[in-house]
Amino acid sequence: MIPLTRIRMENAIHHNFYGETKKRLEQELLLEERRVKSGKAKKHNFKSSYWKSAKEQLFAETGGKCAYCEDPILAGAYGDVEHYRPKSIYWWLAYCYDNYLAACEICNQRFKRDNFPIQNRRMRGPAIHANTTDTSIESQAGKIAPDPFDEIQVNNFIREHKQERPLLINPYFDDPAEYFAWRADEDLKEVEITANSERSQVEIVVNTENPDVESIAEASIQYYGLNRKKLKDDRYFIYNIYNGYRQILEYDNIPLEVQRISRNTIEGMKSPGAPFAGMIRYFEALSPISEG
Repeated sequence: MIPLTRIRMENAIHHNFYGETKKRLEQELLLEERRVKSGKAKKHNFKSSYWKSAKEQLFAETGGKCAYCEDPILAGAYGDVEHYRPKSIYWWLAYCYDNYLAACEICNQRFKRDNFPIQNRRMRGPAIHANTTDTSIESQAGKIAPDPFDEIQVNNFIREHKQERPLLINPYFDDPAEYFAWRADEDLKEVEITANSERSQVEIVVNTENPDVESIAEASIQYYGLNRKKLKDDRYFIYNIYNGYRQILEYDNIPLEVQRISRNTIEGMKSPGAPFAGMIRYFEALSPISEG
């Protein structure tokens, strides 16, 4: 997992998520919540076509990888627009652009599903009751999720995120490098993700806003399924390639052109679109390449 950045440009974000269309979709959610509260509907009837319009941009921002496990999405797999805060709990964020990530079907559907453990009080949604008036609903529509182009609204949403203190890392809001370490097992030919215990000890002392680094790492590993067997095997395959180029640079009298190719290859393996770039960045930070 690596940090991600949202591209907040009109040609990147579908019109479903701002302006009059956003207001209309939110009005649908509010009306549906009133139907649920009045007993006329058992649950929300969310429309996936609304959030699927975000998929192309979300996967562009991850370089075609799952935002959680960093495994490339294969040609035969479609990938998901993942609701970081599950829509079954946070119904009012079902059509919220800043609640979306690109995820593989395994991380999203098999592991995370509707799980969302938190450390603090749960974020509150709009107060809708069976007798809430149409006028009240109309006045709230357009205001229940942040407009992705409104900096104040986005910052308020991020502040609410931090106050809730989720135990699951969101790479758009959090730096995964603060939480994770990678351990290569040469005998099993696997690379496992663990909590970054060295960083945790520092964070516990200096970070009063989010002190439980190890718990967050462990929950994220569990609920995203980051140590499933295939991932550990795939990470080792990439790690082995990386380690080969690192060993080349350890030898004396290596031709300069070979050194250049090795360095450039490693830099490419750290790039945002490379598979398991977070792992490579971690091992490089442990032992940075000298400029010799």
